[in-house]
Amino acid sequence: MTAYTRTEHLRHELAEQIRNGTLKPGERIMSEARLAEEYQVSRGTVRRALEQLKKAELIETRMGSGSYVAFNGGDMSGPDGWTSASLRSGAPTTTELLSIALVGRPLALEGESECERFYEIARRRLFRSTPVSYEVSYLPAIPALREVIERMEGLVDGSISKTMKQAGLQAASGYMDVSADRLGPIAQALEKTPETVFLLSERHNFSDDGTLVEYVRSFLDPSHFTLHVTAGENGGNHGDR
Repeated sequence: MTAYTRTEHLRHELAEQIRNGTLKPGERIMSEARLAEEYQVSRGTVRRALEQLKKAELIETRMGSGSYVAFNGGDMSGPDGWTSASLRSGAPTTTELLSIALVGRPLALEGESECERFYEIARRRLFRSTPVSYEVSYLPAIPALREVIERMEGLVDGSISKTMKQAGLQAASGYMDVSADRLGPIAQALEKTPETVFLLSERHNFSDDGTLVEYVRSFLDPSHFTLHVTAGENGGNHGDR
């Protein structure tokens, strides 16, 4: 058996374990040394196999920690946002509704929305009982949305997307900014210290006519979420630099 076929064999074995659920999303893969011993191959073969799995977005490598099963390559750029990617991938994730309140227009929306009142909806997501994200959505408090929330005494089936759909709020386009920031006052909800730094995404969604229908601020645990940027066919990034 050549080195190439050993690499392919190991890659196939690990990929199959990931796809059939033997290796769960977020689970740490055994070390290179243990894999080499288990499959009777060299460390170089192990590294090549892991690199192929990483390119296939089946695993992710964390500096000084090892390789972990990814959320099956869940795309976080869709209309449901980053924190829904783990749900679409089948990862064992639960969502907790923390609060719903009527508030004034957020400063971040000055010049983007004429609506003066918004529903502020705070939620957190947990991966195997560990908090991994804290999300606050702002929805314009139009009469149709008020009627739905008051009638349901909350969200439709606990879902912001379903609630928006019933109220006629449909996102057709949007943009997202990503940075990093300290958790500050929300640290307790994520069982972290206020100085802990998380990824911060701010997503603006608009209807077909350009009306803002949703603004979302999400704090994401960087050990569970990865920013992946794809360039255009010509190799250049699009947008302002």
